[in-house]
Amino acid sequence: MKQRASLGIIFLVVFIDLLGFGIVVPQLGIYVDKYKGSAFMVGLLMSSYSLMQFLIAPRLGKLSDKIGRKPILLYSLAGFVVANLVFAFADSLPMLFVSRLLAGIAAANIATAQAYIADVTSEERRAQGMAVIGAAFGLGFVLGPALGGLLGGLGGNLAIGLASAFFSALSFLLALFFLAEIPKAQRKRRRGEGRWWVWIKLPGFGLALFLSLLYTAAFTQMETTFAVFVLQKFLAPHAQLAGGLFHLHAHADAAMHQQASQKVGWLFTAIGLVSVFIQGFAIKHFRKYFSEKALIIGGAGAVAIGLALFTLPTRFIWMYVPAVLIAFGAALYNPSLSALVSRLAPSENQGEALGAYQSMGALGRILGPILGGFLYTSFAPSATYFVAAGMAFLVCLGAWRLPRLKSH
Repeated sequence: MKQRASLGIIFLVVFIDLLGFGIVVPQLGIYVDKYKGSAFMVGLLMSSYSLMQFLIAPRLGKLSDKIGRKPILLYSLAGFVVANLVFAFADSLPMLFVSRLLAGIAAANIATAQAYIADVTSEERRAQGMAVIGAAFGLGFVLGPALGGLLGGLGGNLAIGLASAFFSALSFLLALFFLAEIPKAQRKRRRGEGRWWVWIKLPGFGLALFLSLLYTAAFTQMETTFAVFVLQKFLAPHAQLAGGLFHLHAHADAAMHQQASQKVGWLFTAIGLVSVFIQGFAIKHFRKYFSEKALIIGGAGAVAIGLALFTLPTRFIWMYVPAVLIAFGAALYNPSLSALVSRLAPSENQGEALGAYQSMGALGRILGPILGGFLYTSFAPSATYFVAAGMAFLVCLGAWRLPRLKSH
């Protein structure tokens, strides 16, 4: 009963916090445009968060082994409150950057929550416990973009930031008063969390790490530039790119920013719903007939096609077609590759192996937004999505060389 209560609190903490995260992230491009930035600046903004997370999160993970999971979780949630308040009152690009840097420094909640679950569950129930995080993550990111679109249409970044700060504060209070600390003797150390280079020579594993990096870099190009793309193609076509990497010649007005907030929010909600349906219900049926390798190939191929189709629609409603295709492919690809990585690694080194896999994803989230913003601003929106599609297609081709493991 105590274990179930702990998992319930972790679910609520992660869900509420991811709800706040989902409100903010899809809207960032709109507010960069509001403060006269370019798609390249959106990329830098996204990468700044991931860079701080990449540098700080492993160190916080090690610290949680020493001083406990709960203090680090509370630190992370308090940091998100501050970061979201800065976003709420941001009136310039530098303040937007400060908010994302602070959020990246504080971003240890998911990894710490995973470590907490590992501490309180047996090996037999570990996968079931980790599914709690996946469910909370998915649900928060489904509801977050819709709420972000509604709030952005009503009150801009002030409403979005205050709502996100409220959700993070609520998570903080739940953890403070209801989450039990794990005794030091019970904590399971996660050694070598970021040592990706140790695993390069393991058969099939190095390729899987490279595919994770390439795919994440491709996918985040779309995430980074999408809000600016909606503004420029469907709401403010006069805002043509000019003046180098850092500025647009003309920007959308306040009414267009509100419309873009709503459109982006609803589309990302649709992506989240498709992902939750596939990962929560449909993928177990796919696994009866297809290997993990086949699902990785099919998922990457669907993402590549969706990205290639992204610039074709002339009406916003048709953007849902490539978006849903991308969501379908991503929902097949992500859990299948992470499962294959886990099976390729020795059983006694699962924490290190999955840490290396996550490190490659983090590097992709640093490099992808910068590349996407650069291509969008220096060339054209089509360049961003065609390059991203090409990278996803390379993932599809590279996955053919992954080992095909027997089903359990």
